[in-house]
Amino acid sequence: MREASQLHFDFLAWGPLRRLVMGAGFPVVLQAVGLAAIVGLAVNGLGVGADLRGDQLTILRKTNLTTLAVWGLWWPGMIAVAILFGRAWCTVCPMELVNRVGHAVSRKLGWQGARLGKLLRAGWVTVLLYLVLQLLVAGIALHRVPHFTAIMLLGLVGLALVVGVVFREHRSFCTAFCPASALLSVYGRYTPLQLEARRRSVCRDCATKDCVRDAHRDRFDRRSCPSLLVPYRRGPSDGCVLCLQCVKICPHDNMGIGLVSARAPIRKGSLLRPFEAAFVTVALGFVAHEVIGEVKWLDAMFHSVPARLDEFLPSASFGWLEALWFLVLFPLGVWAAIAAVSYGVGQRTGVRSLLLAAATGAAPVVAAAHLAKAAAKMSSWGGFLPVALGDPRGLDTLAAISQDALVPPAGLLDLPVVGGVMLGATMIIAVRGWRRLPDMVKGSAIAARAGLLGSSLLFASVLVTWVEGDVMSPRDGVTFPTVATPA
Repeated sequence: MREASQLHFDFLAWGPLRRLVMGAGFPVVLQAVGLAAIVGLAVNGLGVGADLRGDQLTILRKTNLTTLAVWGLWWPGMIAVAILFGRAWCTVCPMELVNRVGHAVSRKLGWQGARLGKLLRAGWVTVLLYLVLQLLVAGIALHRVPHFTAIMLLGLVGLALVVGVVFREHRSFCTAFCPASALLSVYGRYTPLQLEARRRSVCRDCATKDCVRDAHRDRFDRRSCPSLLVPYRRGPSDGCVLCLQCVKICPHDNMGIGLVSARAPIRKGSLLRPFEAAFVTVALGFVAHEVIGEVKWLDAMFHSVPARLDEFLPSASFGWLEALWFLVLFPLGVWAAIAAVSYGVGQRTGVRSLLLAAATGAAPVVAAAHLAKAAAKMSSWGGFLPVALGDPRGLDTLAAISQDALVPPAGLLDLPVVGGVMLGATMIIAVRGWRRLPDMVKGSAIAARAGLLGSSLLFASVLVTWVEGDVMSPRDGVTFPTVATPA
């Protein structure tokens, strides 16, 4: 009897998509287009906004094409893609191309390169860089000042190039330095759309194993896996960046991408790795800050703590105090409460195991809340895209809006609609997670369920206020100390 395929629906069975993927220019051409777009956005943003006031920046972030595209469309879009389609963004990410060029240059010059150490491979630097970006968002209004955003884009390109030159491993930037890597790794777990072998027996009986042969590693196209994975023996969060080279090189046409059976190894639930759990810890605070920011009275309550800190530390910028609150103090308080509840109802594992399990339980709820904020932001900012394309630097549009000569574009969707949909999704995730977690986290089910329940209560209560309609544009109309920007 023929073995059933692990893919219920394979996108690569569609002829046009298959021809695109199998072409020698895939994904390099798409990556090159993305790189050109990033350079263009950086050039457009340089020198813009660093001398403006905070109230002007609140408008400029949407009228300038650089900040609009990066923070209003690309970043929220990447979150949505990760949750719905896994690491599909990685397929076309231009940083991988830049990193690959750096690697090729070093090999051409005869430089063998250093090895990524255990710490770098463990993913901790990716979490640190994500944290740094969030600190800069709060501390210097990185997301509002086009000039700062442009420097960030150029910095990422330069970092990818340098890392490619310095380290010998393929995809060294993706593995150890990409600030979105932990986010993509965690959120990409929850989609049934995955890269997988159709029939495991075909790979088991394959004589050549071309997808893992060292001799094919440095080809331009039709390479063995550059990430040193075993494509036919994948597990959750294994670091696959969906370059689809294994699809191209497979002599039996046995690799596909689509809806994967729940019985496949890639779909089996497991504990988050330590760096992924650390990301969830940070993300819970950041996402809470973002979703709460849509509700005027709730936002005022949330910011009462950094506002009080500002009274005691007047010499410190409010932005840095705000970052300290939502990236450190608030999430630590939440996780301490979850740990205390877990311990109180009988969880007796060590602190490390308890926190890993709690983060594993909370992760899909944090992802859903992050998706809610991404949808709200894309809806709120998306209407500005035609205006920004006509005035890329956004200064004329800013002046027109400030002088009431132009009415700002309306949001694409009402926030109560987004809130209602995501509230329903959060409830479904909570119910399903409650049933599945005991099988995923042997011996730590209490902590995992505590993480799930605590995060669900937090974000569901906020989404209820979205549905009720007592909302506002993010932080418009709420008086907090102004984030300092250079004159």
